[in-house]
Amino acid sequence: MRNKGSKPGSCKQKNGKHGKVLLTVGAIVLGLLVGVIGFIIWYKNFLISKIDIVTTPSAEVTVTNDQGQTVLLDDVRQTTVQPLINTGDDIHNFLLIGIDSRQRTYNETGTGNLSDVIMVMSVNSSTGTIRMISIARDCYVHVPGYSYCMKINAAMSRGGPDVLTATVEDSLRINIDGWAYVNFYHMADIIDAVGGVYCDVSSSELNSEGGLNWNLAEVNMLSGRPASEGAVTQTGTIWLNGRQAVAYARIRKIDSDYKRSERQVEVLRSLMDQFIALSPAGKVSALPTILEAITTNIRQQDIEEYAFNFLPNVNNISLEYMQLPIEGCFNSGMFGDEWSIRPNWNAMIPYVQEFFYGDTAPFDPVPDISSQPALENCPSDLSIDELLR
Repeated sequence: MRNKGSKPGSCKQKNGKHGKVLLTVGAIVLGLLVGVIGFIIWYKNFLISKIDIVTTPSAEVTVTNDQGQTVLLDDVRQTTVQPLINTGDDIHNFLLIGIDSRQRTYNETGTGNLSDVIMVMSVNSSTGTIRMISIARDCYVHVPGYSYCMKINAAMSRGGPDVLTATVEDSLRINIDGWAYVNFYHMADIIDAVGGVYCDVSSSELNSEGGLNWNLAEVNMLSGRPASEGAVTQTGTIWLNGRQAVAYARIRKIDSDYKRSERQVEVLRSLMDQFIALSPAGKVSALPTILEAITTNIRQQDIEEYAFNFLPNVNNISLEYMQLPIEGCFNSGMFGDEWSIRPNWNAMIPYVQEFFYGDTAPFDPVPDISSQPALENCPSDLSIDELLR
């Protein structure tokens, strides 16, 4: 029996209204989702646009040789028969370069500046590990296009990052997938973007001539600030802002180029730790400053993979570091009228292979460097753990 007051078709009317409401809500949700996805795509493209990406094909890269002739870089590379060691698609190597420039703008090609920092970063995307090798800037090498050897930091000034990359590849017999470089000014901006770094500063590192505050005064004067601004007064493990951290990483006169390399890696390790510790919103906020400081030839799809997928989603990256040259594999001192390091690259290549790839493989010998130690006098049985810093 039908209840009083009810009307035929009232349930259908209510269901129709509910259906319209659901359709409206669904349309709103769908619109928001499309908007969010659109914003994410736009923002990723916005961030990528901040990077100075060099797209010159490798086959077109040239170098001016020691006769003053412009020649194709590929034509003056060392020729090899053995294939370079490769253990799959998970490991990629990138050359990180810090140029000795106090200017906020770069030379268009990267030439004309010495490379103060030379590091190879090997990223294993399957294990979430990063292994780094720093190369002392005073190491002698064969530079493509030149009949004589020179310090490796001069390769950048002779032909830009492509020539430096070719030099490192030829010296270590490894493949490098791309390069990126920054200068001192921009490194300070990057450090400030993540909130500063922590470094273990000794009394001699702080107060000596050529120490942190000494270098900081120079950085301040170059940027129009008072020399004493931001002077550090504490020692031990302390927080440093961008300019202070750059001044710390540039310390060399008080000890050696090897110790400076260790300080540079200390800064990089803390920089990475600080970035990883940032909230998702903090990472998004820091990325524009970081990316716009970089000039690179790394492919856009690789930048997107590492910047937006790999680094932000890894909470505890394992960063291991080894320094070249390896003790016992080089001679150093005054050779002629110049102080330099003369490594035996062939003695160090197996250690580099094992460190990056966990294995060794045959390779074509690197031509000798004048005054290098004989291969048979170099250590061949060191463990990688002994070499880690």
